[in-house]
Amino acid sequence: MTTVYDVPPDHIIRRVAEELKKRKEIVPPEWAAFAKTGVHKELPPEDPDWWFTRAAAVLRRVYVDGPLGVERMRSFYGGNKNRGSKPNAFRKGSGSILRKSLQQLEAAGLIIHDKTGRRMSPAGMQFLDNLSQEVKKNPPAPVPKRVKPSAEPEPAKKGESKKGAKAKAGDKAAEGADGAKAEKKPAKKSEGKKADKAEVPK
Repeated sequence: MTTVYDVPPDHIIRRVAEELKKRKEIVPPEWAAFAKTGVHKELPPEDPDWWFTRAAAVLRRVYVDGPLGVERMRSFYGGNKNRGSKPNAFRKGSGSILRKSLQQLEAAGLIIHDKTGRRMSPAGMQFLDNLSQEVKKNPPAPVPKRVKPSAEPEPAKKGESKKGAKAKAGDKAAEGADGAKAEKKPAKKSEGKKADKAEVPK
């Protein structure tokens, strides 16, 4: 039988997140719209449905590494914190997000909480295995990557190379400079005196 181990993590997490949206127990808290997922992050998540994605990832993590607790899961969802001129340092993820996600998954009957920690319930294992089988038969389409717009240089005219365009631009600049210098040159004093003498009749 197909299990979670037989499909890529990103495929199964996306599929599980879609199913968790349909469950009334999985509801984002009021602060989910502006909360960061850890002190190592600079901004909150951009995806408006990130809570369901995180809950799906938490459910898969309990399936793979359970039983476990909140403190151990914080290490999975941590990252390097930018400390300016000092070296980056690892910081754990938000415990509140993980704790509430686990509580909601427990209320939905997908997780059991006992003295060993959080572990999968039989209904939760069946839920993930069935979705894994669906994903293996029909994998989801890849998520399009965001491409940053780059400033493109002005296209050169037909039959004109880049070097030719630069040379022409340099010639124009030189011509403009020479013309300005030529206009600013005053007439010599000796030439003006000679012209005055020529005009006076003898």
